[in-house]
Amino acid sequence: MASFTPTRFTLLVLLAAAMPSLLGTAAVSPVLDLMKDAGLGPEYVVSLVLTLPPLATAAAGFFIGALSDKIGRVKILALSLLVFALSGVSGFFLDNIYAIIGMRLLLGVSISGILPMASALISEYYEGEERTRYLGYLGVSNGIGVLILQTLCGALAAFGWHAAFLVYLLGLAALPFVLLCLKEPPRSCAEKAACPVSVPSPLRYAGIYSLVFLPALFMYLVAVNLSYYMGGFAFAVSPFWVGLLLGIFGLSSAVSGFLFWRFSRRFTPLSIGGLIFLMEAAGLFLIGISENLVLLTAGLILLGFGMGLAMPNGTAWVSKITPPAVLGRYMGGITVSTFLALFSNSFVSPLVLSFLGAGEYAAMFLLFAFVSALLGAVLYLLGRRRPAGI
Repeated sequence: MASFTPTRFTLLVLLAAAMPSLLGTAAVSPVLDLMKDAGLGPEYVVSLVLTLPPLATAAAGFFIGALSDKIGRVKILALSLLVFALSGVSGFFLDNIYAIIGMRLLLGVSISGILPMASALISEYYEGEERTRYLGYLGVSNGIGVLILQTLCGALAAFGWHAAFLVYLLGLAALPFVLLCLKEPPRSCAEKAACPVSVPSPLRYAGIYSLVFLPALFMYLVAVNLSYYMGGFAFAVSPFWVGLLLGIFGLSSAVSGFLFWRFSRRFTPLSIGGLIFLMEAAGLFLIGISENLVLLTAGLILLGFGMGLAMPNGTAWVSKITPPAVLGRYMGGITVSTFLALFSNSFVSPLVLSFLGAGEYAAMFLLFAFVSALLGAVLYLLGRRRPAGI
């Protein structure tokens, strides 16, 4: 392969490609009630539009990552973007709920090939502090993607639930540039059929993945249930406002992603994990006690800021300890963790609400605020006692 030197435009292409991936499956959450009211099916069937795609993403994550180690990251990224757009926009043309769910499963598989590939390519194109900073910028692109997807989906809902699925056409925007501007990084060891590599223990990776899974779980508890929670407010709330508030959450996560490299200079990855939980605890508390949009918005900002640190913290940690030959596989674990959290919400929320009482969303948010605060305090103190590379 000819020599390839990544430029700032290369980075912009990767950030644009990753932009719609984080909340790609949850982008249409503002129109779930509209789909139910349109007679597509009972609530538990319509909810599968959100809950099944993350399961597909989680199931495919390690497989797609391992496949990229063999055939190349750019090929997987380009194909995933194409499938993301086509399977996502199919909801605009379909009226059968089971056909929509089938295409949403395909959407979930495609997402497992977007964010891990962008993360792996950044990790292989760049080194040192530059790599850390750019992995944080992935959080920025994800946050902006959430802002665009959720706000645009809420606005399109005014034209009917079908129109909301048009947001997935954004997946095509970066595809030509991925094909024309990205090259496979040289991996001489990975190209050999039998090349032994030494990787850290599975328990270490499990610990890293848990620091992505749990913050994502707390975040999705709010993102997926927000429209139902706001339905109990004393004033009417339209899908547009739900989408806008989730967009503000995304903007907050973009800001923290931009600042991640500064956190990584001062704190160990474990301490950053503690700070993430503490910020999410504060956000969940404010959301749980909110009776107006001011407190709710403040809570979403704190929640988004925490989640904006979780993704780059996990990807930077994995990229630091993983050999390039198997980087795709272990980066896939970050995506598995994130979307397993979204799927887990489909039974965690109902289970908790069955104990607290139907519709007790505020109590649920306060309960998880306490859990998150406890985890945050423990991890922060542990992280302060360990070397920076741990």
